[in-house]
Amino acid sequence: MVFNSFAFIFVFFPLTLAGFLFLKRQGRQGATVWLLLASLIFYGCWDYRFLPLLLASILFHFWAGQRIIGATTPLARKRWMQMAVSVNLLLLAFFKYTDFFIQSANTLTGAHFPLLKIALP
Repeated sequence: MVFNSFAFIFVFFPLTLAGFLFLKRQGRQGATVWLLLASLIFYGCWDYRFLPLLLASILFHFWAGQRIIGATTPLARKRWMQMAVSVNLLLLAFFKYTDFFIQSANTLTGAHFPLLKIALP
């Protein structure tokens, strides 16, 4: 499902919005959980195999956010933020550029390392 599909525009988005508005009246926590579940469903409709990666990223960044909030000095907050951003960049680099570097190595050295054909989640 993509953002401009009829399924998203006429089914998923209205149900998600209605559920959010209803649950928001009951309290913020229920609405937040609803949006989290809707996001996982939306993402899972594209490729459910990447859901563990998404969940791991969510949990890691929640943990890092707690460390940033709990840091006692500006330098400690900065270090935690740098670490969290670095993890994001490393994940992006792995999924986006691994095959590029393998192919470049093959071209430069004449090697025949197989491409991993990793899809960017």
